[in-house]
Amino acid sequence: MSRFANPVKYSALSFAQLGQPLTKILGITPQLESRCNRPLQVTFEDQLNALIFFHLEEHTSGRHLIQSLKEDDFARTHIAPEKGIAKSSFSRP
Repeated sequence: MSRFANPVKYSALSFAQLGQPLTKILGITPQLESRCNRPLQVTFEDQLNALIFFHLEEHTSGRHLIQSLKEDDFARTHIAPEKGIAKSSFSRP
């Protein structure tokens, strides 16, 4: 088991309920656009979900969050983008 495994398992329903107020306004928020030639790897919704998960899990760094998104079953299934997420896609060097 990962050292980042969560002893409290979140359900998809409880996580969705927590993010519901944000989901309601996603339709009226401006779409993120890349500021370079490289297309964005994550959507605004992906970023919101990762931020909520980051705070629920009390991660101490983006590196810990990314590792959790790869190793934790709940995070991989319900939080991470379909193609996964790399450090370079999530944060600036």
